[in-house]
Amino acid sequence: MADLRNVVNVSIIPPGRSLSRTNMNIVIIMSSVVGVLSSSNRTKAYIDLTSVADDFGTNSAMYEYAKILFAQTKNPTNSGGYLVAGYWRASDENVAATAGILTGSQVSESVVVGSLQSISDGSFDIDVDGGITQSVTGLDFRTIDSLADIVTILDTAITGATVTESDQKIIVTSDTTGATSAITLFAEGATGTFIGETLNLATGTGALSVDGVAATVLTAESKETAVTEALKEEPFKGAVFIDNPTDVETTSLSTWAKANDVIMYDVFDSASNLEKDITNVVWTNKLAGGENYRMAYRKDGNRKIAVAIMARLHTVNFNNQNSAITLNLKELSGIVAEAYTQDEINKAKAVGLDLYTTFGDLPKLLVSGANGFADNVYNFIAIKKFVQIDLFNLLGTTGTKLAQIDEDVNKIIDTAEKTLALFKRAKVIGAGTWNSPDTFGNVEVFNRNIETNGYYVYAQPLSEQAQSDREQRKSPSIQIAFKNAGAIHSVDVTIQYNL
Repeated sequence: MADLRNVVNVSIIPPGRSLSRTNMNIVIIMSSVVGVLSSSNRTKAYIDLTSVADDFGTNSAMYEYAKILFAQTKNPTNSGGYLVAGYWRASDENVAATAGILTGSQVSESVVVGSLQSISDGSFDIDVDGGITQSVTGLDFRTIDSLADIVTILDTAITGATVTESDQKIIVTSDTTGATSAITLFAEGATGTFIGETLNLATGTGALSVDGVAATVLTAESKETAVTEALKEEPFKGAVFIDNPTDVETTSLSTWAKANDVIMYDVFDSASNLEKDITNVVWTNKLAGGENYRMAYRKDGNRKIAVAIMARLHTVNFNNQNSAITLNLKELSGIVAEAYTQDEINKAKAVGLDLYTTFGDLPKLLVSGANGFADNVYNFIAIKKFVQIDLFNLLGTTGTKLAQIDEDVNKIIDTAEKTLALFKRAKVIGAGTWNSPDTFGNVEVFNRNIETNGYYVYAQPLSEQAQSDREQRKSPSIQIAFKNAGAIHSVDVTIQYNL
């Protein structure tokens, strides 16, 4: 019978894989306690308090801080996020010596057992700790039924090392530790049937031999180094240190946070922090535009308020309508409100410190806008990341290509507009009048889009694009403007009356 492909050929082009949008609700609490966390295990993720208790204990600072996070009526875990416990090496850390280890690549139990059951003279050569080569011979596998049986035979045959199995891999570990601890790959001996290749423990089988290392002492690191290392493992967007940063550390962390699109939360407790003084790090951070470094004031120095504020903000699901929030006048579970004089309130507002105080018998967070607003920082990071990832996915999932023609440039514009529409539905972006003199494209079209949609996306005409950019296959320049919906934090009312 003739094959249909003689007449009709059909193929299916699979779609390209997409990157997930940035998760704005991953937050980290940094601790200096060695245990579950260390320099070799920087982070661990949690979605419930019980798991934190299991790892750190209910008497630990990490548990107490995590308890405040999970106590909030809405917290990051309610919106697709999670808590990360992170490690800061505050003092020198002793790292134990390690053993040399040979790890084979995965084997199929049924295949390897079937292959070895006919062998009664299995052999291989191996060096342990650089000593005299061990010529292992006469291994009888005729009665084995499992990978465990093979491991038992090897463990008995090799001197100075222990043989185990994990994830369908045979592992040979030296009984010593340190720089002289080492295990070589299996090599073919002079006699017998070589089994190194069958066990995937010989050269060319994917086996890996790693020498041991001597005990070392890792010197203390800065807080900035700690969050840098933690960020390599977890893409967190909010961060709090249990240990109080110094003024110098505050300045460096503030700059780091802005450079890495992370929001850091801190607490200040000195009366001098309320003053407009260049010796006050709160004031200098405000002057330096450190809006990614959120600052609260507590007379009692309770640093847990930073976790509560972080937990309340990192909760937005931008896919939901009307989901954007402001921190102003929010209640914080587990945090006792403090009383402040009007003078203290005025000073806090001026320097950029948030206060958790009472209005009558209601505890509420009173937000200062002097250092910008935390929700703006949060929302703007999300807009930038979402647009970046959505445009990357457009390029990466297009089965053929985006050509340097108007039709395909419009696909870029459409993709960006769909992303911005998401933020309009969430009430981050709102239609209104553009009050800045900075515009682009046709001014009438620009203003009409801002007044109608709250955003405008403009692509440089292809005819104006530099030939050098075209030859490098660059898109024409894309410009985006949007009207920030902001938030209402206060109301002034005038009442007139007539007799």
